Amino acid sequence: MPHKGTFATLVLVSGLTGAPSLVSASTLPMSNWEHSFELYALALNIEGDSALGPLSPTIDVDTRFIMDNFDKGLMFRLEGIRNNTWGYYFDYSFMDLSAKTSGPGNLVTGGFKLRQGVLEAKGFKRYDYGYASIDYMLGLRWWDNDIETSLNGPAAGAGLSREIKEDWLDFVIGVRWIRPLSDSWNFYIYGDAGLGKDTNSTYALQTGFRYEMNDWSDINLSYKSTWVDYDNKDNFAYDTKSHGFLIGLGLKF
Repeated sequence: MPHKGTFATLVLVSGLTGAPSLVSASTLPMSNWEHSFELYALALNIEGDSALGPLSPTIDVDTRFIMDNFDKGLMFRLEGIRNNTWGYYFDYSFMDLSAKTSGPGNLVTGGFKLRQGVLEAKGFKRYDYGYASIDYMLGLRWWDNDIETSLNGPAAGAGLSREIKEDWLDFVIGVRWIRPLSDSWNFYIYGDAGLGKDTNSTYALQTGFRYEMNDWSDINLSYKSTWVDYDNKDNFAYDTKSHGFLIGLGLKF
């Protein structure tokens, strides 16, 4: 069966987790708010296991497969900080994917449709030590999935189909360390951990650089990895690692 038919693609959800970004402390007015809006893209790879009712696909998805089956999507982040002390962080991403597959002699045909959205909302407190700063974050990560799958043909008997609409909420706590390297370059590393009602554990790690092109824009170059172990004990389970390189364009105001 062609790679395109791997039903691992049914659960591309965790690749859409939002990518942490930062507002540079070096350019912040100390008497008011500064905000940053960023559009970003993630070269996603996903590995792990899942369960959709009676289906239990193994997940092994690379960036090329996602691009070949991509319908539409958007990833953006809004962040702000006041007096270089208290801040907020919102991130939303969604992706629509669809694909069809067939086995030798068309004995089995199948397809899937996926609409996945992830929203993050966090607050943070910054401590500035001069040579570097640390942000302590606390917030929520909301996952929203619409998944349709099907198997048809003589080898599949009367056929097998499944539609899942699943959403859940995870509570996360994280830390971000920001280290200026020059007037234009900042290095950062971010990590968080969390859990939810049906989430046994979830973790995220991101590290990279931001290059300030001018006073009102910068570029985010980083690598991000997210782990999640979710099981509603009914019809959906998802235990995966999602990772890849990220590039984003931020606008400050």
